Amino acid sequence: MIYRIGLLVVLIVSLAVPAEAQRVVRFETTEGNFDMVLNPTNNSVLDDYAQNLLNYVENNAYLGSWINRAAKNSDGSAFVLQMGGFFSHTRRPSPTVNSVGIVNQSFADVPGHPAQGLGLSNTVGTVSLALPSNSDGSTNQDAGSTSFFVNAADNSFLDPNFTVFAAVPDMTTINKINALQTLDRTQDPVFSAQAGGLGLSEVPVDADGNQVFIKRAFVVTDTLTIAQDIAGVQSVIGQSSTPASSPLSASDLAALGASGAGGSGSSLGLSSNSVPEPTTIGLTILGACGLGFTSRRRR
Repeated sequence: MIYRIGLLVVLIVSLAVPAEAQRVVRFETTEGNFDMVLNPTNNSVLDDYAQNLLNYVENNAYLGSWINRAAKNSDGSAFVLQMGGFFSHTRRPSPTVNSVGIVNQSFADVPGHPAQGLGLSNTVGTVSLALPSNSDGSTNQDAGSTSFFVNAADNSFLDPNFTVFAAVPDMTTINKINALQTLDRTQDPVFSAQAGGLGLSEVPVDADGNQVFIKRAFVVTDTLTIAQDIAGVQSVIGQSSTPASSPLSASDLAALGASGAGGSGSSLGLSSNSVPEPTTIGLTILGACGLGFTSRRRR
């Protein structure tokens, strides 16, 4: 009874706020579905981020794209689940020049508003856009596009650079995909002769060796589902507003260097625990190997 009353209150509130502030997007994958509540804190600063993802969803940009990175921490625990950068015409590895492409980035990049300035943090269940590195090794905060990651741990050390703009109310599918075996595509001579491309080094595959695809992404319109998802992310946002300390050691943080963690050394784009934009890292690797890409353009 208490839950029903609470849900009714959330439903009434959800009808009273602007539609853009509470958009919910569903991603249907080959391993299950997950919902994402955009701009769950109704912060006007994040409107551009929410609209950016909506633009690509409504443009069918994620149709046939695959989840390219199930990254782990040094202790083997889940770090992030990254997607939105690549698509493929086949579910099975290894990709070839004719089967892999880049998700078309047809809209302007989103300017950065790092989480630490918004009272939010990259904690479990929150979502941020993946970013490339600048030539000096720092993170390009103003280059958010199609690729995003779901935090599977308390990754508050990412807050100086990465903007939390959404939250996942139910992590069941995310956790399932993170638990799959992974392949290092950069070790495959057919795909790339160069190791170290983080966007493609931990690609999750099922027991049959199939990639995990996004079959469909769409805006949820059912009012009850929206209300349930908004209610479901309240605990996620509560944790994000009071982040835990970083799970990484001092040496790990120092290795991040110019990523915003402080100190000097490797940039976030080169760290083993980084979240690079795959269209930057991946194209560099593949271009060096002479492989071409095809790009889909949706109108």
